[in-house]
Amino acid sequence: MELLARYDWPGNIRELENVMERAVALEPTPTILPDSLPGVVRGETSRPAGGGSVPDALPDSGFDLEAHVKEIERGYIAEALRRAGGVQVKAAELLGMSFRSFRYYVKKYNLR
Repeated sequence: MELLARYDWPGNIRELENVMERAVALEPTPTILPDSLPGVVRGETSRPAGGGSVPDALPDSGFDLEAHVKEIERGYIAEALRRAGGVQVKAAELLGMSFRSFRYYVKKYNLR
């Protein structure tokens, strides 16, 4: 609870809602533990300055944002695994994630 109260929530209630949904999905116990929270909320990693990069224009025809985000996510996880020589603990550290979260994504994207 202290970690949640200390974080400044730049995304306001939407960010809090997303973090809580993710934590509930990842936590196998009835209580949400700090390991189920993103590193940025735990104070282990910092937010990118300016909120990251955003493209200048959205294509006129639009695109599947969810699929695009999944593709980016999968790519970073695969690259972290490659750089860590397949050692998942090291790969999770490279991405500023808890090992438990990293395992979830490895399974989600079938990266072994």
